[in-house]
Amino acid sequence: MSKNENREATIRQLYTELNKQGSNGEYEKALKSANKILALDQNETKALQCKLVCLIQLSKFEEVLKFLDRTQPAYDCTFERAYCQYRLNQPEAAYKTIQESGVKPLPPNLKELMAQILYRLEKFEECFDLYRDIIKNTHDDYDDERTTNMSAVAANLCVEGSKKELPKLREDTYELTYNAACALAGKQQFPEAEKKLRTSEKLCREFLEEDGATEEDIMDEVAIIKVQLAYCLQMQGKSKEASAIYTDALKHKTNDQALTAVASNNLVVINKDQNMFDSKKKMKQATSEQAEHKLTSKQKKLIAFNNCLLALFTNQADCQLLASRLGNSYQDLEFQSLLIRVSQMAKDKNQPRSPRSQQELPALETLATA
Repeated sequence: MSKNENREATIRQLYTELNKQGSNGEYEKALKSANKILALDQNETKALQCKLVCLIQLSKFEEVLKFLDRTQPAYDCTFERAYCQYRLNQPEAAYKTIQESGVKPLPPNLKELMAQILYRLEKFEECFDLYRDIIKNTHDDYDDERTTNMSAVAANLCVEGSKKELPKLREDTYELTYNAACALAGKQQFPEAEKKLRTSEKLCREFLEEDGATEEDIMDEVAIIKVQLAYCLQMQGKSKEASAIYTDALKHKTNDQALTAVASNNLVVINKDQNMFDSKKKMKQATSEQAEHKLTSKQKKLIAFNNCLLALFTNQADCQLLASRLGNSYQDLEFQSLLIRVSQMAKDKNQPRSPRSQQELPALETLATA
């Protein structure tokens, strides 16, 4: 057998192993097999594709991007590059990758990814139109998931006060009911939103109990519903009930960092100028780096604003710095930033503030989960 024939036989054997390993979800082993094939023939496109799939399955997103930059494969890798950028919390880069790819029209996988990117970039009107197009032209088992995603986009449009005409979406699952409630909350219809959230929680519990979920799993799933319910109660002046729900959610220690940030922030609002030690602990949770990529721009802005006010109330040394950053980051909060800085300067000089300036000092802001 010639040298070439030996190499081809080895490649065939490696592909057999690769196929078996991939089918069994053994991605580390499959990656090694793909690398062995590419070492024998770097032009083996299937092995290259398998290598990228394995790296993605192993969440080695940075390694994928480095590999693509280094090798520049002959086939189009727009999806793989954009997906890894998206997973690395680089939605702007992912958006640019797809836009500059020149792929027209977008294939289904890139359309789905683009919809998620647009959502992360808070381009909600464009995102809604894309989901509507995908749902209209796709017929598979993921229609419910897409409809749920579209209803979440619709809820955010309501929060933004968009004038876009939105269709009536069904509410036959707990996720859809939750999103409908968020839309009502976005329109300041808090009593109606409260009712839907209680319905959503009931549907969620029933669904998960039938599915054999543990109480721990159920608590994880209903946490976001409960925190949004607490927000609606708080906006109706029912602070005691809201506080109990927020506190319970934080005790449960959810893995959702954005939810932790929202609940912590809203407890700070309820505390006002009382229990400052607890408020400082809660604000530290609300401003954690882990929550940064999960919060919307509006949520981040209001948390930054509340952090400045809390720094003022507690005479923190960095109050001036925080207020200056607030004004630089958010032009619409320049006046509030200046007012906080002036108030801190007056406190530093032991100057009493006038009754008028006391009234002008802005109040802490409450956050919704969406």
